[in-house]
Amino acid sequence: MTPTCPFANLPETGRSRWGEELTSEKMKKAVWLRPEVVAQIEFLDWTDGDRPRHSKFVGLREDKDPRSVVKEHSGEA
Repeated sequence: MTPTCPFANLPETGRSRWGEELTSEKMKKAVWLRPEVVAQIEFLDWTDGDRPRHSKFVGLREDKDPRSVVKEHSGEA
């Protein structure tokens, strides 16, 4: 565990499609973990909200360091 969010992009605080909202009170209660594994995810496209559309878990990547993973853009593999 780590006391602060280990990610560069913080979770969105707006309402989700299920009506839940991430408030500052909920953020204070969050338990942050350091990324230790990398998941490989297949998806069709990026949504307008910059999220993968129709995603599917493929497997874990033991050959990748979690700190080296960045968002891939179209045409990259």
